[in-house]
Amino acid sequence: MTGNVGGVGGGRPVPERDPDETIIASRRELARRQSAPRQTARSRHERRMARARDVRRALGLTALSVLLPGLGLLWTKRRMIGLAMIGVALVGAISFAIIVSSGGLIHGAAQLLTRKGLILLLVFTICGGLLWIAGIVLTALTTTNRRWPEQTRWLHRIFATLMCLIVAAPTAYATRDVIITRNAFDQIFTKRYTTNTDAVTPADGSNPWKDIPRVNILLFGSDAGADRYLQRPDSLIVASVNTVTGDTVLVSVPRNMGHAPIPASDPLHKIYPNGFVKLPGQTDPAAGLMESIWQAGNEHKKLFPKNDPSPGLTATRDAVTGITGLKIDYTATVDLSGFQQLVNAMGGVWVNVKPDPNSLTDPKKGIPIGGRIINGQIQPGSIVGYIKPGYQKLNGFQALWYSRSRVASSDDQRMRRQRCMINDLISQVNPFQMVQKFPSIMQVAAKNIRIDIDQDKLPAFATLANKMKNGNMRTVDISDPVSNSNPDFTKIHALIKKAITEKHNKKAPTPDKGKTKTKKATASSSSSSSSSTTTSAISDTANSC
Repeated sequence: MTGNVGGVGGGRPVPERDPDETIIASRRELARRQSAPRQTARSRHERRMARARDVRRALGLTALSVLLPGLGLLWTKRRMIGLAMIGVALVGAISFAIIVSSGGLIHGAAQLLTRKGLILLLVFTICGGLLWIAGIVLTALTTTNRRWPEQTRWLHRIFATLMCLIVAAPTAYATRDVIITRNAFDQIFTKRYTTNTDAVTPADGSNPWKDIPRVNILLFGSDAGADRYLQRPDSLIVASVNTVTGDTVLVSVPRNMGHAPIPASDPLHKIYPNGFVKLPGQTDPAAGLMESIWQAGNEHKKLFPKNDPSPGLTATRDAVTGITGLKIDYTATVDLSGFQQLVNAMGGVWVNVKPDPNSLTDPKKGIPIGGRIINGQIQPGSIVGYIKPGYQKLNGFQALWYSRSRVASSDDQRMRRQRCMINDLISQVNPFQMVQKFPSIMQVAAKNIRIDIDQDKLPAFATLANKMKNGNMRTVDISDPVSNSNPDFTKIHALIKKAITEKHNKKAPTPDKGKTKTKKATASSSSSSSSSTTTSAISDTANSC
């Protein structure tokens, strides 16, 4: 019997395997096993490289959203959101540019400082910053791969946070400055009160002074102190500005001038119908002089309308109108202690110091700091220092004493220095420095400056200030030590009218040209000082500085 060879129960025979095939199969299996680690290592390297590319792409797109809100989203699945963000940002930027450039850069920028402008600027700053940050965050979330290791995801989060801070920091500073400006302006700009109903008011638009040939502004330096009654004028300067050319006439009103005419529209006219004079029974040596008229207005405040916020200022302004013959349209009041802080906040002011050659002290020492006169004599030890002659940068303390020192010089010299200080400050205003020290300047201004200009008219006055910067300044000296007690106001009015109506010399130095000229001057001797000090009643301000 043949039987079932190789099986049980008679199945198909099992073929015998060729030894050569077995060897080949074994070699193939061995080769496969040997090559498997290399293939696994290669796939891991490729994954690491792909992840690195993915991370670099995520970081790059997140950084792109710092340049423009949502820019990085254009290369992600949220492309439409990115386009929408960019569109909103561009529309806002174009609208902002149109506002700023309308009517000229100065006029347009000042529009942002009006009440509505500051609100718009605050909304624009906050919303713009939030939109920008949202674009960065959304880009970071969109480009993050959840399969990344935790360490890689944290790296991306930290990078996105830094990108947000790059946008958030300037946004926070800008928001702070807008809020500071708004709060300061609420205190600086006060409602104008005047007994004159025809005070000039600039129009809106790019040419606000078209129908107003001239505007008169009273610059009032307040000399308040613990040893003084409320406030008193330390310096009174009228700036009469030609709104077309920017040429300005400065008229200093002596604080020791008496018999100031009080207009009939002022309530004090009832008490002083023949001018502001010393009344019977008054023992104050300053009674009847301009420096005490603020006090007189406050003492008789019951005569003034109840809605008059400052009878002293009203009386002072109206008396200045009587003295100069110029209707005062606006007043700017600066407390002198605040003036010191303001100059410091601005970084100082360059001044060509020229002492009075007829000084009671040695002119070579310069202008005295401090000082007290009793019975016509300077009290020993009361002068605490000197501002040396020459072109130099003065800090706030020095600038204040340069402007007000009078123990060793005449009131004429003192008023000349005050006009020079105005000339130098106008010519040296540096917008970049103002921006750098903006919060400090605003805080000082809020405490020490009051201006009765409508805040919404700031664009018009910004345009005017820019014209003044490029115009000539002319000085009118109405002080006369002999006749100050009883001056000839008809003659004074005629002198001021002449200074205003005569055309300014186009070759006369502007504030900037005057600054360049005095910078080269040394003013190191009393002779150079005296030769440049004008004795003419009408002169170019820069020439006397």
